[in-house]
Amino acid sequence: MRIRTVKYIIKEGAVNTYRNKLMSLASVIIVMATLFIFGFFLLIALNLQLNINTLEDQPQLEAFCYTVLDDSQVSQVEGTIKSNADISQYQVVTKGQAFQKMKERLGNDASILDDLDESFLPVSFIITLKDPKLASEVVKTLENTSGIEKVSYSQKTIDLITKISGWIQFVCGFMIIVLLIISIFIISNTIKLTVFARRREINIMKYIGATDWFIRWPFVVEGVIIGIVAAIVAFIISSYGYNAVEGKFSKDLITMSTDFFQFISIRDVWLRIIVLYSAIGIIVGALGSFLSIRRYLRV
Repeated sequence: MRIRTVKYIIKEGAVNTYRNKLMSLASVIIVMATLFIFGFFLLIALNLQLNINTLEDQPQLEAFCYTVLDDSQVSQVEGTIKSNADISQYQVVTKGQAFQKMKERLGNDASILDDLDESFLPVSFIITLKDPKLASEVVKTLENTSGIEKVSYSQKTIDLITKISGWIQFVCGFMIIVLLIISIFIISNTIKLTVFARRREINIMKYIGATDWFIRWPFVVEGVIIGIVAAIVAFIISSYGYNAVEGKFSKDLITMSTDFFQFISIRDVWLRIIVLYSAIGIIVGALGSFLSIRRYLRV
């Protein structure tokens, strides 16, 4: 294909998009909404996977004492854990160590802890069992131990998160399919307006020997432009929205002195998201345009 032809196709596609501003805007909004919902479920799935991987790497159990316990009371709890025949080994995590770990995990955001000290964090015991099959029994024993506020059992959490992740993926897939069909339909109707207005011109081009693809390409470019614009807008909204939510929930989790859930940074996944947004937007736009012009090429 000649450079002059490529320039003509791109120019015509851009002009057609501008001529049908309102319908093009409607198409952009629909595709953007589809991508935004897709990104919403994608980020949830990525966060769930991150936490599943984190939990799988952790020891089997972690018992957290009440924050108000003094050293002697913590020693009593330790004695109970030490005397349990089903526990092979344990490690004490002091308040200071927990505070330092939290600062390391926060990284550049550790400044939010400047006005806090280690007193709001509990002493905990990282426990390894002789037999993982005994986990449920040991958890019940520890939960009934005086001085222990809660016991983190990673396998239960992993099973729960895996089930939630499966349902989210199912709902995400269903909604994306429905929204993609709607997007293709809207874009197809948008392009049809341009095609209908130029139907005589298309017929003349056919009669003088223009190929179907020469006629079709400007309309495909129009659909691609709509898809790319929608992808860019959806990515910007998704990024700002996710950063706001992640910042708010991260602070709440710190206030609650729990590290049950961690949030993935948008900086770690932005490339994957923008590539997926762009690919979906381009495919939907091109397909909608392709379908809209077929009948007018039959001369």
